[in-house]
Amino acid sequence: MTDQQRLSFGLGLLCYKRYDTFRAALETYKEAGLFDLADETIVAFNELDDEGRALAEEFGLSVIGSDANTGILGGFKMLAEGLSSDIVLLLENDLPLIESAKEARRQIENAQRALASEEVEVFRFRHRIHPGYRDQSSWKFLRYYRPSFLAQIRRLLRPSKAQKMIGNAIYVLTEPDKVFDDIVRMPDGWFKISAKHITWSNQSIMIRRQFFLDNILAYAEANPSNRTVNGFPDIEKELNSAYWRNSGWRVGADLGLFTHAEP
Repeated sequence: MTDQQRLSFGLGLLCYKRYDTFRAALETYKEAGLFDLADETIVAFNELDDEGRALAEEFGLSVIGSDANTGILGGFKMLAEGLSSDIVLLLENDLPLIESAKEARRQIENAQRALASEEVEVFRFRHRIHPGYRDQSSWKFLRYYRPSFLAQIRRLLRPSKAQKMIGNAIYVLTEPDKVFDDIVRMPDGWFKISAKHITWSNQSIMIRRQFFLDNILAYAEANPSNRTVNGFPDIEKELNSAYWRNSGWRVGADLGLFTHAEP
């Protein structure tokens, strides 16, 4: 990537308590050189306290925070407004990095290029082979596409739902692009998928910061769902809508770097 093509890259980490889990994740980021790849790194704490601040400062990270818990949407907005970079990688506190430093650099640079050239609007980094705790993507895909009569019936009865699940093939199949024309393997090895075939996810995402503020967070705030997480909107519920599916936006996904740690 040339300097002319390169957009600034920031790392945003959202934490709400569970400092032992967060420390373990930070250690993996340090070991893989993740902090060295970013032009800036900020930790946003929901309910910032002295223990959280001390942990971030131990790793040399800038800190912002709120007095009260603002949930995932509020926390991600705090990060997006606190960062200044063009492209941001947003992570929650329970997502350790499980690949090598070399692989982390490869994937991150590929994703930066894809976002800078507007080949995709968002890039997923949850590990496709080792997604970790509460992996529902594989299960949801197999409900509609396993080789069974029941799955065939589900596809017939709920064709729109089946279309939304196609993108989750990347978590089940080694070569999903050879099974589904709607999944495109790019020259660098990652996959490109239309938003109509894969849902929005908060998990380990890289995105253009202004696009995130203007098109994702603004919509989620203006269209709150009745379903919440611990009483707060979480973006995923709000974006599970025709707005996302009909947007024409595209999602990128490589092998992935981060797994979801057990609570």
